Amino acid sequence: MFDLPVSSRRPPASVPRRRVAGGGQRGASLVEGAIVAPAFFLFVLSIVELGLLAHHELATANASRQGARAAAVFDTELRADHEILQAVVAGAASVGPNPIEFVVVYRIAEVGQAMNPTCLVRSVDVGEDPDRPCNRYAGPDLSADVYEADGVTLTGAFGCGASALDRYWCPQDRITTLSGPLDLVGVHVETDHRFLTGLFGTNRALADATVVQIEPDDL
Repeated sequence: MFDLPVSSRRPPASVPRRRVAGGGQRGASLVEGAIVAPAFFLFVLSIVELGLLAHHELATANASRQGARAAAVFDTELRADHEILQAVVAGAASVGPNPIEFVVVYRIAEVGQAMNPTCLVRSVDVGEDPDRPCNRYAGPDLSADVYEADGVTLTGAFGCGASALDRYWCPQDRITTLSGPLDLVGVHVETDHRFLTGLFGTNRALADATVVQIEPDDL
């Protein structure tokens, strides 16, 4: 009997399985994203908040300037302060309803003089401070009407009456003649800015003031 030839072939060796590459990288990316994403969104929200704050500051300044222009135009008319308030409200309208905390229409004796600090709290009449009287308006004062429905009769809110809002420094007492130094009228506007996210607090008071000289009537 003959022995059968034994095959010289070796059985194929088992091929080791390769691990799928990238699993660790994906995990690292998720961790990095979890760290970076909050910081990125915080940065974006900060930019939005600061942008809104800057816009509100510009609106406050614009409201003050608009009020000062009205003061120069309506000078000694009985409705002067009413027109000033209307101009201020219109100038601040871009930052939403009711952003104005209060408005002060004040007098200073010379360029560079500061407003009477008491005016930030209440009105000051001429008898208390002849050089720096003021009318302070807040809340419902800002929307008070000057005339009744007939368009002629004064409501009493303005017009320098005994209980009028503008009685402390009556527009008719403002000097517009060349016989004396022309009055310098200032319009101080204070608004309240509310933050959306609380990153910089809940709110911030913003203020701006513009001073103009009343134009003389007898040029």
